[in-house]
Amino acid sequence: MTVSPNQDFERILQDNLKSELDWLVDEFEMLFKNKKEVSKEEISLGNQILDNVIDNIKTNNNEELLNLLAITLNKIESTYPEFF
Repeated sequence: MTVSPNQDFERILQDNLKSELDWLVDEFEMLFKNKKEVSKEEISLGNQILDNVIDNIKTNNNEELLNLLAITLNKIESTYPEFF
């Protein structure tokens, strides 16, 4: 079975977006894990990061990616509720 260029592109895009979700969790841990108190500027930065990743995933309209996004956001929210 041959893979069309479009299917290959979609697979690569999905893989990149999955990697972006992993990066998101890692980034929040790196930036905010050891903070006892988060400043307004840090909350703004965290929200900008969240907005960018959400926008990237939402434009794909892939149900699997949307579910992974929801799981990732729930994980971040349980650890860092001040961003939600």
